[in-house]
Amino acid sequence: MRWIGLLLVLVLAGCGVRPTNPVSAGDPPVGAAPGPILYFLQAGELQPVVRATGHLGTVADAVALLLAGPTPDEYAVNYASMLPPGAIGASVGTLDQGVVTVHLTVPLDVLPETAKDQIVCTVIAVHAQAGASAYGVVVRLAGPPGVMPADEYVTTKARPDGAEAAQGRTCPLIR
Repeated sequence: MRWIGLLLVLVLAGCGVRPTNPVSAGDPPVGAAPGPILYFLQAGELQPVVRATGHLGTVADAVALLLAGPTPDEYAVNYASMLPPGAIGASVGTLDQGVVTVHLTVPLDVLPETAKDQIVCTVIAVHAQAGASAYGVVVRLAGPPGVMPADEYVTTKARPDGAEAAQGRTCPLIR
């Protein structure tokens, strides 16, 4: 009987840990993924491809991989790009109040819309892979200074088929 009384006292006393407010854990990890999601074309349609790098890396890393074009293995399964390899440089800003700016070294009017979609969808996908919400993210594409105003694309909602809708564009998700 004594043991039951002692057990009851311990249970009622709890473990002595007091509740606290949530504690920030910092940024999500950037190395816990097989690789970033890049967007290439297959049979004329935008398709997500996981580039097996062994780590997620940053959004800027993913854009650099995208601009380099498909690997020989990706070409072998008919992935292609509308981005001319080696002809474009880019710098990617950090997510600031829901906006990511990608500065390109070529004027935006020389890029096909599909090429712009590849960049936008890659930026959104890598943010989502890193644990950030992709909804409402604005991706601003900017060409060389003074050449043309920036284009903006916004993801705002999930479509019933599981794809995320960008402003007038669709970024298919890996299923």
